[in-house]
Amino acid sequence: MQQGVFSLLLEKAFREVAAEHGQQYAQGAAHSWAEVGASYLGFALCGLPSTELRRVQYITKEQYGPIILNCKWYDSLKAVCLEGNKSVQVLLPGPDGTLCLCPVTEDLFLEMLDFCREG
Repeated sequence: MQQGVFSLLLEKAFREVAAEHGQQYAQGAAHSWAEVGASYLGFALCGLPSTELRRVQYITKEQYGPIILNCKWYDSLKAVCLEGNKSVQVLLPGPDGTLCLCPVTEDLFLEMLDFCREG
């Protein structure tokens, strides 16, 4: 999904990988957690304010509880989202509702997953 909206790709990956491990997200939860992940990357790469990142994170955790994600699933998620590449160009949320085209590397992707798990 080169140059696609990252949150949509991540949502699909969260659902697929969880299902492969016998887990299922509640309606809207995978989408909301994917928005948290995209917001983290938007904060790291596009200037999304930390207040917006924390707002998205707080609302998601309050509404859906902790993310369904095991660190043993990271390689599967990385394979889906990075399509076997070292990085991928995706659209991430920036300040004032803008979308920014940015490269997401393997290391930053894994850092984002850790942020979601710790969130």
